[in-house]
Amino acid sequence: MRYFRVISIILSCLILFSSCNSLIVSDDTTSGGKNTSVEEIGIALPYSSTDSLNPYVAVTKVNQELSMLLYDPLIKLDEAFSPVYYLADEISIDKQRVTVTLKDVRFTDNSLLTADDVKYSFNQLNKTENKYKLQLSNIKSCSIFDQKTIVFDLYKYDPYFINLLDFPIFKNGTAETKDSNDRTIPPIGCGRYVIDSENSYRLIPNKDYYNGKTKFDYINLIDTPDNESLSHMVEVSAIDMIYSEFSDSTIPKMSGTQNAVPLTNIVYLGINPNNYLLSKTEMRVAISSALSRDEIVKSAYFGFATAATGIFPANWKEAAELQHISSEQNIKQVVAYLEQLGYNSKDTDGYYVAQSGERITFSLLYNKENISRKYAAGLIVQQLKKVGIEIIVTEAESFEEYSQRLENNNYDIYIGEIKLAKNMDLRDVFSKNVISGINESYTSEMIDAFYEEKADISTVISSCASEMPIIPICNRKGVSIYSDSIKDINVSISDIYTDL
Repeated sequence: MRYFRVISIILSCLILFSSCNSLIVSDDTTSGGKNTSVEEIGIALPYSSTDSLNPYVAVTKVNQELSMLLYDPLIKLDEAFSPVYYLADEISIDKQRVTVTLKDVRFTDNSLLTADDVKYSFNQLNKTENKYKLQLSNIKSCSIFDQKTIVFDLYKYDPYFINLLDFPIFKNGTAETKDSNDRTIPPIGCGRYVIDSENSYRLIPNKDYYNGKTKFDYINLIDTPDNESLSHMVEVSAIDMIYSEFSDSTIPKMSGTQNAVPLTNIVYLGINPNNYLLSKTEMRVAISSALSRDEIVKSAYFGFATAATGIFPANWKEAAELQHISSEQNIKQVVAYLEQLGYNSKDTDGYYVAQSGERITFSLLYNKENISRKYAAGLIVQQLKKVGIEIIVTEAESFEEYSQRLENNNYDIYIGEIKLAKNMDLRDVFSKNVISGINESYTSEMIDAFYEEKADISTVISSCASEMPIIPICNRKGVSIYSDSIKDINVSISDIYTDL
């Protein structure tokens, strides 16, 4: 079986190298004896021929990503997590009602985009389990006001709901279209590219694309039905771009330009509320002040992270000017907070001690399967030792053991990670079901006040910074790697192929 896989990969590479990057198209004009040639520029991207290109049905990562070339959403998020309007012309939020007005856009079959298509796409995504279904679970109903206007009624008010409207739109009634051989074909979209009618392993530009010219004349689709074949194609440079969320701290083995991609993931220190000292706000803030977040980003996350400045991602435009947690260690501040707790002396090893002579000592739990968290744990031990706080590391051999220790409160401090939704909603995140040790009574009161419009976002940010329900360390980033055929592209969490 492996022999046939290798042969398949070799044949795919031969086809690829004979057809991608550039192609000279000749046009012989016999009447004038003049020959003209046009150089077409193309690239190759991974694709699974055994999976669908319908974004709500696709199960492979490569096809889910590729589908964004075929189908545009109402908005896409930029690198600062701000909405950029695509199919939407105007969006307004009034309490729990969101009204979207559409641009004048045509599908690739030249039919006009209408509110029926948006509602149809929304209904389609709710038929299967996919990331968009969970993302849009706050929508109570979707209705048509007129052919240019769609209305979403929400269960709960959400000031940043617009950020969630990056779900793909396709033409009403085309999700289950089949060809002459009874095979389901991709729905009709209005994106940058379409499937070449003469070659299903090739994308060509949508000549009537409403949002400008595409970057390439064609995209060859290289069949990578599983992770093993994808890895082979990456290693032999048979594809021009790959993206990873870098969740296991492993960078794909592909030569080319590396680009860090902002994510909503927050790496943090969680606190056991049953620990008397850690239940004190002064101690939590002292630990936060002891961290050199810049050093952790550089040495543990290899630069694929940003030092946390608050409870929200540091580069989120709405919060960027309001968050001020320091990225550098502040020893004077640590000393001041420990003095408030009555710690004024150290032992011979340089650790702070109480009047009884007992050191300030905490255990630190992390999952050793994650190399970045392992490095981070070592750095945290050194950084807190420097300010006089002793940390004893506890390694969990597996994620299962790590989770069990958290469930049993068998820790003082732990390194965790959460992924905020694109609308930065804290309601479902700040709960014991998501963050072990979180003070739900405090956080729910603070967050409810914001979503009931009794407090603004600056209040949430300053409250989290002063109380430290969790101690943010850094905002993790993904990584995109692309060949020399692709020049200077932007990548967002809405679409990794944004600039193609």
